[in-house]
Amino acid sequence: MRKHTPESLDSLPVMLPGPDIVLACPHCGAPHRSPSLATDNTFGAERWSDGWFETAMRASLPTVARCVGCRVFFWVERARRLCDLDSISEWREEPHTRLILDHAGKRRVDVRHLLLQELGTNLEDVRRRMDRLPTPIGQYRTREEARKVTLRFEHQGAAVSSQEVAVKVPLDTRPAEWRQAPRIRLEDEALLLDALREGLARTLDEERELRRWTWWRGNDAFRGGDAWVPLSQRDYEVRENARALMALCSSEGTEPRWLHAELLRELERFEEALVLLDRMPSPELEPLRDAARRRDSRLLPLPFPVRESPASEP
Repeated sequence: MRKHTPESLDSLPVMLPGPDIVLACPHCGAPHRSPSLATDNTFGAERWSDGWFETAMRASLPTVARCVGCRVFFWVERARRLCDLDSISEWREEPHTRLILDHAGKRRVDVRHLLLQELGTNLEDVRRRMDRLPTPIGQYRTREEARKVTLRFEHQGAAVSSQEVAVKVPLDTRPAEWRQAPRIRLEDEALLLDALREGLARTLDEERELRRWTWWRGNDAFRGGDAWVPLSQRDYEVRENARALMALCSSEGTEPRWLHAELLRELERFEEALVLLDRMPSPELEPLRDAARRRDSRLLPLPFPVRESPASEP
């Protein structure tokens, strides 16, 4: 399960889009298509005061999905992988006819234009090929198609020969329902709250993960410039999620305390946030301390790694 904690953000790879992966619902087996990511680099990385990490090139993978078949929630990363839609499952040999231009004859210009049409390259490439005859014209899946091409060249006085060859072509043997499976969309805050209500999280670790993603998704709009709304003024379920996540942060010894402080700050509990932040004297946290002193609960961009100072231990 993906965990983007502040300690791990320095080494977190940025991803670029990869092929779609077909996954099976763990409950009923219904197929779903999920985007995948390929590692790139962390150029332009930006960190936020709630622990979210992103770059301009980063694509987001869905974390949770509701099955289109049984309507039960599941963790995307735990679903059984059926296939990669960009991969080739099998190859087979097919007979093709290869045509070769042996002689151009007297109407070289007309033959050159025919060869340009068949090759689809450029005039300079065609000229080089015609200076070094014989040269391939192309490979054709049917003899009828090859015969028509041959007649066009012969009509211009060229000499064309043919060969029967075996060509390997991809064969997609995957079921149609895999290729046509519905695509899993990136979850939003409302969907994650539904997943919490319906009991997707079975352990404390899962609950912490799910509640953190709910917090992040609820803050996403404010990363894009929407007018800030403090956690303390949002819907009851959102506020309860923040309070439950604070309890989970407090109960985990390795959880960065600054995330707990950030939840307090976004809830407009500034004095409590300052108590925690003052135990972490790192200068990197000064923007959060300054915001809490000014009673400012807004989400802050932090384009640097946030670490707990060793001196912050009580």
